[in-house]
Formats: sequence, structure tokens, C-alpha cells
Amino acid sequence: MGRIPSWRRYLRFWGPDIDADIDDELRFHLEMRARDYEAQGRSPAEAQRMALARFGDVTRVGAALREHDRRKERRRQRRERMDDLLQDLRYAVRGLRRAPGFTLVAVLTLALGLGANTTIFSVVNAVLLRPPAAVRAPERLVSVYTSDFSGPRYGTSSYADYLDFQKGNAQLAGLTAFTARLFNFSTGGAASRIGGEEVTDNYFTVLGVTPALGQLFTPDESRAPGTEPVAVVSYGLWQRTFGGDPGVIGKTIHVNGNAFTVIGVAPPHFTGSIRGVQVDLWVPYLMDAVLTRGHDEFTNRGNRDLFLIGRLAPAATLASAQAGFRVIARQLHDAYPQSWTDVHHESRAISVLAEQDARVIPQLHGAVVGFFALLMTVVGIMLLICCANVANLLLARAAGRQREVAVRLALGAGRGRLVRQLLTESVLLAGVGAVVGALLAVWATRLLMAFKPPLPVTIALDLSIDGRVLVFTTLLAGLTALIFGVAPAFRAARVDLIPALKGGAAGTRRHRWPAMRSVLVVSQVAMCVILLAMAGLLLRSLRAAQTVDLGFDPQQIALASFELGNQAYSESRGRAFYDAIVRETEALPGVQAVSLAQSTPLGLDYSRRGVNVEGYQPKPGEDLEFGINIVGPRYFDVMRIPMVRGREFTEQDRAGSLPVAIVNESFARYFWPGDDPIGKRIGTGDQMRVVVGVARDSKTRSVSEEPSPYFYLPYLQSYGSNMILEVRTAGDPRAIIPIVRREAATLDPDLPVQTETMEDAMGVSLLPQRAGATLLGIFSLLGLALAAIGLYGVMAYAVSQRTRELGIRMALGAQTRDIYRVVLGRGLSLMAIGLLVGIALSMLLTRLVRGLLFGVSPVDPLTFGSVAVVLTIAALVASYVPARRATRVDPLVALREE
Repeated sequence: MGRIPSWRRYLRFWGPDIDADIDDELRFHLEMRARDYEAQGRSPAEAQRMALARFGDVTRVGAALREHDRRKERRRQRRERMDDLLQDLRYAVRGLRRAPGFTLVAVLTLALGLGANTTIFSVVNAVLLRPPAAVRAPERLVSVYTSDFSGPRYGTSSYADYLDFQKGNAQLAGLTAFTARLFNFSTGGAASRIGGEEVTDNYFTVLGVTPALGQLFTPDESRAPGTEPVAVVSYGLWQRTFGGDPGVIGKTIHVNGNAFTVIGVAPPHFTGSIRGVQVDLWVPYLMDAVLTRGHDEFTNRGNRDLFLIGRLAPAATLASAQAGFRVIARQLHDAYPQSWTDVHHESRAISVLAEQDARVIPQLHGAVVGFFALLMTVVGIMLLICCANVANLLLARAAGRQREVAVRLALGAGRGRLVRQLLTESVLLAGVGAVVGALLAVWATRLLMAFKPPLPVTIALDLSIDGRVLVFTTLLAGLTALIFGVAPAFRAARVDLIPALKGGAAGTRRHRWPAMRSVLVVSQVAMCVILLAMAGLLLRSLRAAQTVDLGFDPQQIALASFELGNQAYSESRGRAFYDAIVRETEALPGVQAVSLAQSTPLGLDYSRRGVNVEGYQPKPGEDLEFGINIVGPRYFDVMRIPMVRGREFTEQDRAGSLPVAIVNESFARYFWPGDDPIGKRIGTGDQMRVVVGVARDSKTRSVSEEPSPYFYLPYLQSYGSNMILEVRTAGDPRAIIPIVRREAATLDPDLPVQTETMEDAMGVSLLPQRAGATLLGIFSLLGLALAAIGLYGVMAYAVSQRTRELGIRMALGAQTRDIYRVVLGRGLSLMAIGLLVGIALSMLLTRLVRGLLFGVSPVDPLTFGSVAVVLTIAALVASYVPARRATRVDPLVALREE
């Protein structure tokens, strides 16, 4: 057969442009193919040509071979880089293990910063970013809103409108409705209050929720209102109340005193459609008239209490759904002009929002996003302080590694290679810090969920760490490693070989290092000023809010809330209960006054009602809906709201007597400026009432509100089933609460009672400020501690570098006070520069908290003055220890050091 010539030579002969080594495997296949041809009687040269022809054109084969070689080279380079990276990583691990103190401090510092950011981002993720759990294809869901009569765009809808929406928009595959309720729930014993939703029959079908047990509601439009008393319980309620018993299906529970049959258990983690609110029970909306003991208002388009959720049809888009609803809005305005015309004499509008845009109620979306932006800014500043601290630690550590770096350079290592090695250590520190920070975040989120704000509902947020949080923490850790690692790495690699190899102190360009460390400390102080200023402003705002004149006295008042309507009370039975509880409470020792009210000022139960004033002609587009409260006799005595004119309600203001009302000062000024309001008539609904008193203006919604019109109706003329017992005591109101509960249990042992003090109930209005002040206070104190540690480190390093200089000064006659002046002066000068920079930045950034402030300017001089004092004290403490150490330097020892 003869010897097969070199394939390289053959390819060069047929393709002179080819200059590549042939892969062994390809050579093997070519040789086998040529041997086959030779076995068929071909000459060696012909067999080779036929083999190459079998594999294609020679030029294409050569190009393929060159590409193959390039791929092999890239693989080899990747393997070399990976080997280098693993070598750098192993060396970094050994280096950090040899410095356990430095490693521990750096990791803990980074863990604090990264953990704080992970914690806050977990909350942001749970509220704004995470799709609803246990819901099919949530990206196809939309929320539908109807504008309010007074103008706001994102309002709720009526059941009658819901039915028209459902039938009129072909862009939706389904539309469901729900409303939130607090139910009295029991399984046969004493009732408790739980959060629930009344939903239309297609609720779970539209959402795409499948049951954990049993079945869920199914669409059945033939159901009549008040029938089908069935319920679905949450997975959590099933576990807590029924112990996870599979036999719960078919059991009877009592909701607002009515018997309901459990037909299903919702899947785990499904908590309803209002983000952050725990829902434990779902019942048909057509049972609303029975559950609330209200009138049948399913056809009343003014009864707007429904949230609407739709699912887009397969080919539909958000824009096409919005276009369809614009047509429906015009049709309904033409058909029902009275119900579909707002205060501006325009048609109500229908808005469609994507699911991700409606995770927070649209009216609160801007405030919530702003609050989270503030928190993320704060934890970002804290992380920068941590980075500056670690960078200072790395610079100090690099000072002790000069000889090591010089030896590696002398042995041929490039400066770029050294920088990469040092950056690997930074990345490793950041990685370990991120892991520890994630563990701290898990603990912190559990601590947050353990916090129970004074709200009537249970907060339910999934703050677990998911893939989004992990990606955020990982990317943040990488960015952090670059922030604190790049500058120290480049500085450490700039070593003068000869002095460093000789062991001298001039191995690096020392005149630059203290400057860099000082810049880092100044940055820390400046960022600390921002944190302290924000926290100080919120604390000052809280103090101002707590000292503002509310128009009433909230101290020494106990509250007990009853929802008789949820317990099947008739009006006569309800009046008898309230008369009895007021009478029994008034007889208790230490009680000064008792009354009833439908809502508490600065609480969550603020109500508005439209009025018409006799003789007043409304202006075009004027909103005549004002705040209202229904109160009992002695209410103004309990609240200590002075009567400016006239009288308060008495026992004689009851059904059958002259209908009366009391207005506040703003109401009187608005409608009767300069005139006596007593005897004037106002209308609520179809009834005209005589004004018998004018009460002083008081805060009703928030401590920062401006005085606005408000009026009161007597409870004895306007019965309400859900009232609040208000008890003014001579001593601590908490002492009377158990007695009131006992009296209520005597009257009705199955009636749930919610008790608290007035001051606790008012805490809801200040909850954002308190939460912000608490978190900012924690982060600012941590930032202050880190800044003080950083300043101490710089001063300690500076003293160690200037030991010989200080020794010479003392040898020449310098006194202890002179050394203190030098060292403390340096520390205070760094603090002063940082303070000035921080104040300048704070003037801009404190505007982020403007919406949370009350009675305090974002540039409040007292706050910034207090911050300056605190930082000055911290700088003195941080500089004192190095200064004291400097005064103890022995001049002879210092002079011998070099």
C-alpha cells in the first residue's frame, strides 16, 4: 500500500494558505478513508484525493482545521485562567486564614452592610416585586378601577357595574370581584375576629387557584343572594384551628353568627388579593346582605365597595382592554347619568392596571415607593460606610505586606497579576460577608414579621429569600468588592523594590497612603452625617407630632370595639346592649365619663358623607362630602373637645325628637362666615337637621392636616351596629380594659371585643414616621460606630507611622499637651471636613424625608447642630486613645527605630 505522505505537506500542496496542525482524530478518519480507497485498488495519491474530497473542499477543510485549533487554544487559555483563578483563590484563603482578626472584622463589617441591604430589599421584593403566590399566569391579570364621585381615579366599583363590566368587555377571559371584611368567626365556641374576603363565584377560577383540599367556588350565576352559605378557609387557618384535619370538608363554622359549610382549603401561601393583608376566610359575595345585616344593595350603583380583577383573553393586551372599558364607561354614563357623573359633571372613568402595577393600592403606590426608596438610600449609605472601613483595613494590612509584595515582584510577577490576587481576596471577603449578611437578613426579616403594628388586620408578607434576593445580594457583593478593593489593591502593588526588600519603611509611597485613608474617613463621616440628620429630623418630627394640639385629650381613654352587626343583632337588641354596657361601665370605680362613637380620631375608620346646607348654592364641581362621626351623649366630655357655641348631644336627642347635628368651627366658617350657626339646617340624605352646637376643630385623619369641615350626628338618632365604647378614667386606662371585657362577656360571651387605649389607636397615624425613625436610628447608630472605628484606625495608624517624629518632638521638649494637640487636632480636622461635606449633601438628601416630617424643616438647624455635637464627641473619643498612646512614646526607643 505504501507509506502515506505527511498530511500537513499534502494540504500545503493543495492549499498553500493552510498552516494548521491537524487534529489527531481528523487525521485518523482521513487515513482510514484513504486505506479503504486503496483497498479498492486506488493508488495512494488518488486515495488521498478521494478521502479529502469525501470531507469537502480542501480550503473549507483547512478553515475548519484552523477554527478547530483556535478553539483548542481558547480552551487551553480558559484552563490556564481557571488554574490561575483557583491558585489565587487558594492563596487568598491561606492569606486570610493567617490574619484571623482582620478577616473577622472585615467580614462582620461587610455582613452588617450587606445584611441591612438584603433585609430591606426582601421587604421591597415582598411588597412590590414578587408575583402573587399560587396564582396561574399572574402576568395576564389586571385590576379594574372606577373613579370616585369626588374625582380620585382609582376607586372601587358597585356590584351592578361589575355585572355590566363582566358582560361588556370581550378583551377579558374573566372578571371577578371581591371586598375585604373583618368577620366574627367561631367553630362552636367563643368567636374571634379574622380577616376575610367576600368574593364572586368565579374568584378562584379567574385567579387560577387550585385547592389544597376539597373544592373552591365555581361560577354559578343562578345563585340567589342570601343562599349558598359555603366557605373556603385558608391553609393557615386550617392548620391552626383544625390541626390540618382532612375531615374539615363538610364541617360547620359560624361566620357573623351564621352557619357556613366548609367546602375547601386554599393552597399554601395564598393570602388573598390585597398584598400584605392576611386573609383566612372566603365567602360568597351574594351572602353580604346576610353577613352585614344590611339592605340588599346588589342593584344599587352607589354601593361601591368591590375591587375588580380580570384575566386578559389570549389575544388581548392591556391597551385593548382599556379601550374596551372606555366604550363601557360611555355607555354606562348615557344609561345612568346620575350614578356615572362625578362632582366635576364629567363621566366616571374606568382604569385598567397590570397586576404588577396594582400590588399596592394605587392611591398609596407613590408613598410606598418613596418610603422604600428612602430606606434603600439609607442602607446604601450604610454599606458605603462599611466599604470605607474595610478599605481602611486593607490599606493598613497592605502596609505590613510590603516585603511580600516586593519579593513577588522581584521573582517576576507582574503588577497586574498582583492586583488580581489582591482583588481575589476582596471578592472572597465580600462573598463570605454576603453569606453571613444573608443569614443576618433571615434573622432580621423574622424579627420584622414578629412586629405587630396597631392594626385591625394581620400583616402577611413572604419575606423569604428567593432567587431575586439572592441575585441582588450577589451583584451587590461583587460591586462592594470593587468599591473597597480596587484602590487598596493598586496602592499595595506600587512598591519600591529596593527599600522594601531591605525591610525599610519606604517601600511604598507613604506620602499618599495617609491621604487616601484620610479621604476614606472623611467620606465615612460625611455619610454618617446624612444618616444622623435623617434620623434626627424624623425624631424631631415625632416629638413635634406628639406635642401638637390635637383639639382633644387622648390620654387616659380606654377603647372597646364591638361589631354587633356581625353577630345578627337587630337594632332593638343592639341598642339594649349598648345601653347596658354604657351603664355598667359608668358604675365602675375610677371611670370619669363613658360614651359611644362610630370612629376614633386619627384611626383607620375615617368616614365621609355628603351634605346639603339650607340656603347654600354649591359651586360647579364643589365637593360637599365631609368627615362625619356618629357619637353618643357625653362624647365631647370624654374626648375633652370644647364646645365653642351651643350644646352637646343629650339623652333627649333620640329617635322621635328633633333631628340635630353638631358641626366644627371649620364647617361653620365654610358655610356661615360671620353668622351664628346655631339653628341653621343641614341635610344628610333625605333628612334635614338643626345645628345645636359648634365644637372646636380637632385632628381627625392625621396630625399634619389643616382644619377642615367636620360634623357629628347623635347615636340615639342614627343607630350604628358597630360602635366603639370610649371610657375616660382617672388613672391608667389599661387597668380598666380587663373589667370592660368581663362586663361585655357577661352580656354576650360569644361577642368578640377588641380593646386598646386611645393613644395606641392613634399610633396608626404615626406608624410611617415611627417605622422610619426606628430604622434610620438603628442604621445611623451603626454608621456612627463604624465611622468612629474608622477614625480610630486612621489615627492609630498615623501615630504608628509618626513614632520617630513624636519621639524627636518629645526629646526637644514637647509637652504632653502638645502631643495631644497634634493628634487630636488631626482627628478633629478630619471630622470637621467630613461634617461640612456631609451637611452639604444632607441639605439635598434630607428632602427625601420631607413627606414624613411634621413641624420640622428638612434643613432644621437644631438637628444639624445636634449632629455636629454628636460627631465631635465621637471624634474626640476615637482620637483620644491614639493620642494617649502617643504621649507614652519613649524618645530613646523611638529614635532607635530607624
